[in-house]
Amino acid sequence: MGAVLELEGVHKEYAGVPALDGLDLRVEEGELVAVLGPNGAGKTTTFELLLGLVRPTRGSVRVLGGRPGARRGRVGAMLQGAGLPEQVTVRELVGLVGRAYPRAYRTDDVLARTALTRHADKVVTALSGGERQRLLLAMALVGAPDLLLLDEPTAAMDVASRRAFWDRARESVADGATVVFATHDLLEAQGVADRVVVVADGRVRADATPDALTHHGRDDLEEVFLTLTQERTSAGPDGEDR
Repeated sequence: MGAVLELEGVHKEYAGVPALDGLDLRVEEGELVAVLGPNGAGKTTTFELLLGLVRPTRGSVRVLGGRPGARRGRVGAMLQGAGLPEQVTVRELVGLVGRAYPRAYRTDDVLARTALTRHADKVVTALSGGERQRLLLAMALVGAPDLLLLDEPTAAMDVASRRAFWDRARESVADGATVVFATHDLLEAQGVADRVVVVADGRVRADATPDALTHHGRDDLEEVFLTLTQERTSAGPDGEDR
């Protein structure tokens, strides 16, 4: 196995304000890794760097052995707030995305895999929030990617849809993909990931298996998370963020 992505000493600033402050992260082939952190921790910025959408202020970023963006045909992504064309059907949109990749899966196979077959002829505006998330997953999967980057992928899903979603993600890992996902959901990270990477203030605060992070279940994951990210210090006595 080799490294699928590597970030070393990565800093990213916007107008002099640090979003990442010396981030180090390495993910190996075939892993399913959760990136966990509070709002403003740097999770979305990390994904944008890995996709080549922005460049680091300093530090090194490598994806699939090359610079970010150079292996775009081998990377699938779901990003927060991703826009979708409205008057296009599910089948048309997934098929269109597939044509941009050198070795895409059949559109109907991907729709079946993401439980969208009966919605295939619906236009995007007719989909529920959970169905739109599954459509975004189908668009990320159709190119048969070696790396899947998923930013808050299950945010609009109910419990049953989340379970089905992660079944699909595990199938992708079984097919040889590496999956990295950002989440706020502690239980989701604990239940799904091989490794949990806790990020706060633009740095990695912990990187371990869920079992090791909770000291084999002796510690509560929420307490571990709050301690690592110092969340308590960012809220006043009334519980509101400051």
